[in-house]
Amino acid sequence: MANGGCGLMGLGLSFMMGSLIGGAGGLLYAPQSGVRTRGRIAELAENVRDEAGTVTEEATEKFHQAIVRGRRLVRG
Repeated sequence: MANGGCGLMGLGLSFMMGSLIGGAGGLLYAPQSGVRTRGRIAELAENVRDEAGTVTEEATEKFHQAIVRGRRLVRG
């Protein structure tokens, strides 16, 4: 991150944290029955898990690409 940016992983983590905070705030300010609230929490958790998986896959791919580029540079 030499360019001063937070990078893809930082962006993904920021998105996930915003989702968690927004979801929690929404649940606190719009109370529903316990069953519906638990269902919404489970849905939110699944969305965050899916997004984390996507960010992890993208970061892993970028890491592997960087390794390949680095090896090419070392080999000449």
